[in-house]
Amino acid sequence: MWPPGILVLLAVFATALAMCIGLVLTQRWHGKLTLDHDLNGIQKIHQRPVPRIGGVALLAALSIGGLGAWLTGESATVQILLVVVCSLPAFLAGLIEDLTKRVGVRTRLYASFTSAALAIWLLDASLTRLDTPGLNSLIAFTPVSVLFTCFAVGGLTNAVNIIDGINGLAAGSVMLMLAGLGALAWFHNDILILELCMLGIAGLAGFLVLNYPSGRIFLGDGGAYLAGFWLAECAVLLLARNPNVSTWAVLLVCFYPVCETGFSIFRRHVIRRTSSGEADQTHLHHVLLHWLRATKPQGQGPRASWRSHALASLLLWIMVMSCQAVMVMAYPSNSLMAAGVLGFGVAYIWLYWLASQKITSPHAMGQIRTPGKSETQPTGIWR
Repeated sequence: MWPPGILVLLAVFATALAMCIGLVLTQRWHGKLTLDHDLNGIQKIHQRPVPRIGGVALLAALSIGGLGAWLTGESATVQILLVVVCSLPAFLAGLIEDLTKRVGVRTRLYASFTSAALAIWLLDASLTRLDTPGLNSLIAFTPVSVLFTCFAVGGLTNAVNIIDGINGLAAGSVMLMLAGLGALAWFHNDILILELCMLGIAGLAGFLVLNYPSGRIFLGDGGAYLAGFWLAECAVLLLARNPNVSTWAVLLVCFYPVCETGFSIFRRHVIRRTSSGEADQTHLHHVLLHWLRATKPQGQGPRASWRSHALASLLLWIMVMSCQAVMVMAYPSNSLMAAGVLGFGVAYIWLYWLASQKITSPHAMGQIRTPGKSETQPTGIWR
């Protein structure tokens, strides 16, 4: 007889997988609303319409997991279900955007702030320290704590949506980061956070079966916001419940989406002088994908596209795994983990610069032709 906890995780995985299969098989009936028909958009790199509502399967799986953990006694409270409830504003804003294409970036950001505020109210999930001299006394002031927590949770939620650009990248990255947070929870014997992390991993694993590498279904904005919010709340609750957990450890765990977002804002506002909400194809995952297509042309057709997506996601997963490994080895030294954050920041910029230089060579520019697009992109960071 398997332990109830294992059965709950299997139920979460099976629910996500079964619902994703069902959504793919029934797309002829709901496809008018759910398929991503825009193959020529600035950030579109797939070759055929694909359902964008994988988040529905993830929400159902996490709900089943929270209910199952409560009913089997694996979780003594309904806190897991409360996290699901708190995620609804962010998830619904993203899902409505997936279905209508009429929900702006700012509206979705405000929805993620609302989810964060709900978590502060219902779960006492707020940040009251930063483990940085001079800032701890400031964030201890309740209004500052509330505002900063909403900003941090909303920022990480949207950051996961930003990295959701190629098959498997966002889901796989969040799974790895949840594993890192789960390790921290294990170190400090915080069973609730460990349960939250494991449930998130199980649900995303079920989705990933159909998303990587073939891209049969996408998370969509709804799923990306849900995954991002789940990750953010695991991080905030871990810090709120465990005073000995370093904020530098959590930042190192979540380095990739945080760095991607910060660098994107810098690139757009400082270098290109464009709006941070304007879509483009110059995120690191786009640049790597175009580099791979230029240096190792895979031919034409869906299978060729899958191979490029699979390799690009794998390269970035290695970076995310490296962050988790460094965190585990450096913990609990704040100075070593801060050095790790700085080191990965330098590595990120170097990798971005290297890939940008490669794809702006004359040979590479002739190879990069994203299916369905009439122009070559991207043009590199410094243009």
